[in-house]
Amino acid sequence: MAAENEQLRLIANKVIKNAGLSDDEHFGSVVIILMVVSIVLTCIRILQECNNKQNYSSLSKSEKYNLYGEQIRSFSKNQGWFTKMRIKKVLRRELSPEDYRKYGLRLLSSILTVGENIKDDEVQTLVEASNV
Repeated sequence: MAAENEQLRLIANKVIKNAGLSDDEHFGSVVIILMVVSIVLTCIRILQECNNKQNYSSLSKSEKYNLYGEQIRSFSKNQGWFTKMRIKKVLRRELSPEDYRKYGLRLLSSILTVGENIKDDEVQTLVEASNV
């Protein structure tokens, strides 16, 4: 469990660095990491809910992780309108209105950029942490 939390922190740090947010800005390092982890896990839950679970029920865990990874990379590369709107909805829910105006677009862009290059072990950590 501790290794999973460390992996989540590393993923959150990757998103934070990509967004250009520093610890010296509005957030403390612990608060921003928790916020980004929450946002990313919510996005994973949405991805899982959008999929037809019946199609995945017969697959092994590793096959599911591979499919989720492919979908995350695909959605992140295509960056369609619906994908952006769903992530923006999560960001609006998790951030205050002022923080959303200030950091929302940078976090959206960063989540999509990190999603393009997400590794299979990171997908596994996110899916296991999302508990869906």
